[in-house]
Amino acid sequence: MNTTQNMAEFLLGTDARATTAANRLAAAATWHEAIALATTWKVVPQLAGRIQSLRIGMPEDDTRALRREFLRVYGQSASRAARATLAMRELERAGIAVAAFKGVASMAVLYGGGPKQRSIGDGDLLILRKDIAAALACVERIGFRRKGEETLAEYLSFVENAPRFAGNEAMALYGEDGSEIDLHWSIAGSGLFVEEILKRAEKTELMDVTIPVVDGADGLLLTIHHAIREDLAMESVCRDLLDVRLWCERLEQRNEFEIAMKRSKEAGSHPAALAVCGVLSGYDDTTAAARFARLLSDHVSRSHRQSAARLVELFQYQMKRGRLEKDVLLLVHSRPWGQILRGLVSDWAGYRRSMQTLEEQLGDRQPLPTRFAMLAKSIPGLQGVRLARELALVKYRSR
Repeated sequence: MNTTQNMAEFLLGTDARATTAANRLAAAATWHEAIALATTWKVVPQLAGRIQSLRIGMPEDDTRALRREFLRVYGQSASRAARATLAMRELERAGIAVAAFKGVASMAVLYGGGPKQRSIGDGDLLILRKDIAAALACVERIGFRRKGEETLAEYLSFVENAPRFAGNEAMALYGEDGSEIDLHWSIAGSGLFVEEILKRAEKTELMDVTIPVVDGADGLLLTIHHAIREDLAMESVCRDLLDVRLWCERLEQRNEFEIAMKRSKEAGSHPAALAVCGVLSGYDDTTAAARFARLLSDHVSRSHRQSAARLVELFQYQMKRGRLEKDVLLLVHSRPWGQILRGLVSDWAGYRRSMQTLEEQLGDRQPLPTRFAMLAKSIPGLQGVRLARELALVKYRSR
């Protein structure tokens, strides 16, 4: 096994499999590579916690390197979590309904209410579409600003027609200290409606501040949705997989599997949920996630099981061969092209300005001929195309 596969085994496998993976890392003297992967995958706290819980010994240099990286990530996450809680307090004071999801919710609900066990890069907050302008003005008062020269109207139109967002409509806002909050008002493709999510939101503590967060079933399904949006590529979804495992534990402890099952059915997310929990089952079939996968499998259609199996195959394919290029989805589904054409037809100049802003934020600015050349080179073999097609069908579903 290579370092990537050993890291997956160490983080997601049973204690026995994790110990075996640790022995392989030690024998190959590749703990430094594992630490670098943990940084890339944004799971440094989880790696440190797993090493501690299994009492794994590492070379002194690697131990020091992991500690330095842990302290860096801890400080960064603590600062960003504090800024996110401040933004939520300001929004609530302004009478704007808001709830944290993704990283902030996971940190608050699943990891002890602080950054010791879970890192975050930004604060993802849900608001209603009608509150966008008011919310923007509110967070601007505490130092968050948009980037780019496009107007708000141009940006909103762009988000509706940008394939990279995969149906999620959101706006990134940046603080002078490098912090970021992302305001979301639509999560198309998840099958969940923001109005209902906000009504179900619960209060919890994050760094000794009471904040509203999504409830357990929504937390699980939104994390699964994010894993699908990130194409089930390990370097982007390792943190999601670890979160899904903990969301399932929480739901099982609270006897809420049936609630999650029902909501998954209503949202049309059975294939995605079965796939993500199925990936986890492949590493450890004794977890709550594995039990939820078995429960789902007994209640979904044959076509849903087949779709989930192909998505699990996609995950395994990418583990062996590297992630598929995102542009491959342009070759297997018509929706991305339809979105682009609608955006360009409705407002060519505004769409291009917003696209340039997004590319600069992602460090992905490329001339159009270069993009077409990269698209041509990204075409995988027949198996890759078949699996990409399955991903696109789930990722771009209408609801």
